[in-house]
Amino acid sequence: MQDLTLAVSGFHRRGAGVIRTVLQDWFEFLGGRPGEVVYVDGGSPVASTRILAALVNDGLIDRLELLNPSHWENSFDRCYIQEYRSGLLASRPFVMFIKPDMLPFRRGHDGWLREDMQQLDLPGVFSITNTHLVGPPSSRRGPYLVSDFTSLNFALMKRSSFHRAMHEQIGSFIDSGFRDEYPAHIRTEPRYRRALIEWVWQQHCQERGFVSLGRAESTDWTIFHINKGGSKLLSIRRAYRERRGLEPYFDLPKGLYRPPHSSLARAGRAVEGLARGIRSRLSPRAHSKPG
Repeated sequence: MQDLTLAVSGFHRRGAGVIRTVLQDWFEFLGGRPGEVVYVDGGSPVASTRILAALVNDGLIDRLELLNPSHWENSFDRCYIQEYRSGLLASRPFVMFIKPDMLPFRRGHDGWLREDMQQLDLPGVFSITNTHLVGPPSSRRGPYLVSDFTSLNFALMKRSSFHRAMHEQIGSFIDSGFRDEYPAHIRTEPRYRRALIEWVWQQHCQERGFVSLGRAESTDWTIFHINKGGSKLLSIRRAYRERRGLEPYFDLPKGLYRPPHSSLARAGRAVEGLARGIRSRLSPRAHSKPG
């Protein structure tokens, strides 16, 4: 645990108050507090930065990097700068990247972190990641699904591997402060350029024949992307920790977990649908004849 940096980057205009809960979930998942926790914020307003500063004072975050909201880097399309800097600040031999809208859960698997770190010593293994990637796995290796893609939503790798991949692929772009032209050799559509770090990792793996490994999911092991914040995230978290409606999302490419509706919610939706149908039938336009 002391060899691990937990590296988080976020862009929180709303809902930063849930970060404490999410961090504590990750500490529980890891089996304790890692040796270092770094957080790079992407230019949030003062209400959010006060919450983050409180987490430093309370000992949940060791290093916090804040950005002036009017800074050039504060851009949805340039979030890769904060993502890179979260790895740059890491000082431990292993780095685990997570996003604040990722929820982990495990029962058992107590030795998983040591086992995964040992996998990173094997030839050709670049990273450990989750299984909700951009495409299905290429094969299976014991408990792991094999891919050439590593997700920033959850990624464990050696710090040396992180720096090697970044500088081999986009070293000059980094040296320019990310102000040069976007690296032309990175193969992606313009609308997905913001995922630069993940494309760098994938291209590095493809060129060198490396792989990423992700543990196959079960009711006792899940790492789910929620893509929500604030009270909505906490509501989904309750269902998630109760293990409700998980099976359709196991190892699902691009899967975003949504719990099943409760019986009360289903009844409410049925009533709402019935009311819409009645309004539609009573609408004057519904009875008008075509001209």
